[in-house]
Amino acid sequence: MVDARLRNPPTTSRPHLRDFETTEKALKFWGVYKLMVGILAAAESLLGILRSSNPPEMTVWAPVTIAASVLLAIDGLSQILPNVNRWIYVALAGSIPVLMAAASGIWPERLWVFTVVIGFLQWAFHRLERTSNRAEIGSLACCVALICSLANTTFMMFRAYWDEPQFWPLSQIFRFMLPIALPWTLIVILLLHTLSTARAANPDRGDDTRMATQAADD
Repeated sequence: MVDARLRNPPTTSRPHLRDFETTEKALKFWGVYKLMVGILAAAESLLGILRSSNPPEMTVWAPVTIAASVLLAIDGLSQILPNVNRWIYVALAGSIPVLMAAASGIWPERLWVFTVVIGFLQWAFHRLERTSNRAEIGSLACCVALICSLANTTFMMFRAYWDEPQFWPLSQIFRFMLPIALPWTLIVILLLHTLSTARAANPDRGDDTRMATQAADD
């Protein structure tokens, strides 16, 4: 007679497996979301620099926006590919501004300092998340920086609207508001996610994922 335990093996590990798969899917989703927002923010910032007729006005917010968008995109990429060595992401963070400068043809005087700073911030965020056992620290800092930059852009656009000699028609107002509403929506959604995740310790980011990341780093 066959033992009942052989016919009905224990299934205690199945809920844990489902939870792990759900966590992995959530990480991949938010990783793609961060990567998308970072690329869009970097592209928009680069286009703003190219369109600007007065580059000195861009000296404050353009580097902040580019740095935050690059770090956010790399943080998303690290969630999609957690087994990649962290030093590869540090090198990638430092090389992206050089690639952007080469593509735009604009070579700032302190570009190399900027690349070193971005690489250091990438390493510091990764190290801080590992030592504090809290996720989304880097993403939260990037979201705050992007919100400050976007708030400045929004203020400048509204000031340009109110300085007009006459009010715009409704269709022109809609075309004016759409480029503002879309980035605000994307960043606010990401900010709420990072706040809710960064408040708690990070046991559910996946012990297996964290162990794989540490193994890749070593």
